[in-house]
Amino acid sequence: MILAVQAALLALALALAPAPSQQASVPAGGQDANGATDAPLFPGLRLRHGRLRYVPPPPPANVLSNVHQVETLYFEEQVLDHFNPIDKRVWKQRYFARDDLYEEGGPAFIYIGGEGQEAAQSLADGALYMTYLARIYKAKLFDLEHRYYGYSHPTPDLSSANLQYLSADQALADLAYFIEYLIQKGDLKEGQKVAVFGGSYPGNLAAWARLKYPHLIHAAVSSSAPVHAEADYVEYMEVVSRSLARVAGQWCDDNVKKATDRIVQLLKTTDGYEQVKKTFQVASELKSKSDLDNFFQTLSNPFAGAVQYNRDSAPNSADNIKYICSFMQGDNISPDEAMEKLSTLILGRSKGTTQLYDFSYKSLVDSYKQEAYQLVDGEYDAMRQWTYQTCTEFGYFQTFSGKNVPFPALYNAVDFSYQLCKDLFGDAYDESVVTAAVDRSNLEFGDRKPDVTNVIFANGNIDPWHALGILSDVSSLAPAVLVDGGSHCADMDAPNAMYDTDAITSAHDKIHAFIRSALYEDPNGDPADF
Repeated sequence: MILAVQAALLALALALAPAPSQQASVPAGGQDANGATDAPLFPGLRLRHGRLRYVPPPPPANVLSNVHQVETLYFEEQVLDHFNPIDKRVWKQRYFARDDLYEEGGPAFIYIGGEGQEAAQSLADGALYMTYLARIYKAKLFDLEHRYYGYSHPTPDLSSANLQYLSADQALADLAYFIEYLIQKGDLKEGQKVAVFGGSYPGNLAAWARLKYPHLIHAAVSSSAPVHAEADYVEYMEVVSRSLARVAGQWCDDNVKKATDRIVQLLKTTDGYEQVKKTFQVASELKSKSDLDNFFQTLSNPFAGAVQYNRDSAPNSADNIKYICSFMQGDNISPDEAMEKLSTLILGRSKGTTQLYDFSYKSLVDSYKQEAYQLVDGEYDAMRQWTYQTCTEFGYFQTFSGKNVPFPALYNAVDFSYQLCKDLFGDAYDESVVTAAVDRSNLEFGDRKPDVTNVIFANGNIDPWHALGILSDVSSLAPAVLVDGGSHCADMDAPNAMYDTDAITSAHDKIHAFIRSALYEDPNGDPADF
């Protein structure tokens, strides 16, 4: 999970221009004319397989003034392999804790970390709705970082052999052992109510934690959780297309398609191919199918990212559909004009400079094959780890194979992702492994019909991931909330009177009522007053 103060879309933010009406500036030291082998990896490629994480908007600086109340701690003896009693290895798992809101008799709220680095700011006021509720319920707060992400390193490196201990099953057991550790340490009391909160992949973990460990976890809030694993996830880009049209206008989706159709047409001739390379400042050759798959997938990143994380509170950022679509604006524009507009969006401040980029498939593979934990700008990169989880558990490959998608169906089909799994982790990680893993995840965790109680499932219908989520009540004790116009995990954000829609406010009210009922329902069935 990316925390509240880390709202930018990582490398995608580097690829955005200042604004459509402004002159793009040349970055210092931005020239590289040495050709494909020396040109830098295009920043947007770092998002190739990773788009799932919760990226809330940053709260105002003044509401983070109490971040000093949050402690950074380590569970020194977390178990490496929970399912092999012979393996006695342990490791240090990082977590964060805050108890200044706690009063005797209050519950504990645990924020489940996911495929990214955690930070103390997650538990500060103004970051999460969980913390807002903690103030009402006088709760202790914890944030547990997921194994292999951030500073929680169970193994010395990220080799394929070492990544065998990276799975949802192991992460859920980590959570259970962490709760037992807190009890033994005296930070939790026997019988103290525990609620877990998670969004995106950790939303899966929140629901599954209640499924697997109901004796430890009394309630779970599962936000934007893609509980249905699927290899060829065609619905993702279908929702992107519909959301672009709904929020910005049909013209946005149409102009994107016009641009990508023009690129496909140009690639059929030598002169056209050179025009595409020049327009997008491509240093590497894009001759192989995998190169072109990767290139077109990169072109989709700004639109997919804006749809997933759309926030009115970020009006001029990568997290806003209308802003991203403004780069494609224009009535009756020609295909070449549409392509030029797309390149302005993709290249950002590098547009029109001598800077060239390596968009090749090889550059992506070389980047993701790095087996050392990669610390970049103060945060550990998560892409190799998360790609491993997609290959061995969930699939989630966001292909162009669906209906009415503004990107060419000829490219970025599911076989591209199958090949990536093999190239990153070894030939054994082939299509059969991925499909078996997807089937296992759905069987193991109950798919869209888990046998759970005291879990609430929240999804937004703008979010491309809602297509894999639970959108209607599993039962009266496992309700679902569908937020009209809601983006990825938007209901997890702290209340914002200026920007919250009626649908978000209603979702917050339902989550609040759920927590009150699940944790403090009186014997006569009436919820306790808070």
